[in-house]
Amino acid sequence: MRLPSDLIFPLLASFSIVLWAGREKASETSPRIPDVMNVLVPGYDEEGYLSWELRAKMVRPSKGDLYEVANPLLKTMGKGNSHLYAKTTSGFFDLKKGTAWGNDLLSLEGRGFAAKGKAWNWWQRSEKGIHRMVFKDRGEVSFDMRWGKYFVSEEDDRSEGGGCPEEAETREALEQTVARANFLELLAVDEDTHRFILDGNVSIRGRDLSLICSRMEVRFVRDSNSSPDGFGKISIIKAYGAVEFIQQSRVSYCDALEMDVLKGEVLLDGTEGRPARVVDEEWGTASGQRILLEKGKQRARVIGTGKGGRVKLELPPIPSFDFGDRKEKP
Repeated sequence: MRLPSDLIFPLLASFSIVLWAGREKASETSPRIPDVMNVLVPGYDEEGYLSWELRAKMVRPSKGDLYEVANPLLKTMGKGNSHLYAKTTSGFFDLKKGTAWGNDLLSLEGRGFAAKGKAWNWWQRSEKGIHRMVFKDRGEVSFDMRWGKYFVSEEDDRSEGGGCPEEAETREALEQTVARANFLELLAVDEDTHRFILDGNVSIRGRDLSLICSRMEVRFVRDSNSSPDGFGKISIIKAYGAVEFIQQSRVSYCDALEMDVLKGEVLLDGTEGRPARVVDEEWGTASGQRILLEKGKQRARVIGTGKGGRVKLELPPIPSFDFGDRKEKP
């Protein structure tokens, strides 16, 4: 909802008065408008709800509605108490349009994820969604995830035994998944979902898996069963272009990959000329146009081979059973 005017006005009074006075004189003598210190500026959406707040150590008017800002702290608000906090050392803000950009490193934090990068841009609203943030240099995003031993066999998971469930839960809670790329974009799709686009030299690494590709899309959702302030989790990962998916003793290669984390499935897509492949140190290599990996099952299921294609399975060398020569009876 809108903040009460009696709370906002005292913080903005000096800022508004100075800017107004400066504009009145601009037509006569065009003096330099003085800097304004310790500023709080609110921004509203089309429905009149508070959409963002900008706190800054110093604001210097530039051209039109553009302001140079020192040490800005930008807080964005979504529905369902979904807040993001972004801070940097400097930037330019168009307070009327709800846009900003800068070259210095910007760090952003949300519930369950964090991002950072240089050469950044922010839009309050765009065609793709709200609170769009783009990093064009050294983009990185990390997710606080409970992957556990993703896609290992159930037998391996049970064989570790020992230890209490509470200890295992604590270890899982500390896991972090980090994704890096040349270009990073994030935006709020709706009140429960954020979408991340990574492009150029993309890599994502967790405790038990890593993924390398040219382009990736990650969807991060807040758990519907959690509190409004609860952490979220990765729901979907889509990877494209020379994909390499590494899981402990198994490596998969394909042109496109879709990982449904909630279902526990990974679909690998190849082409007729370059099929998808799964290379297992113990079981050998399977290849086909489409391969399905399932959580908790140490197997790769080929579900499509294309026109006239055939499933290919390369097994490890069969050991010698050493039956020995048949000896004649005395």
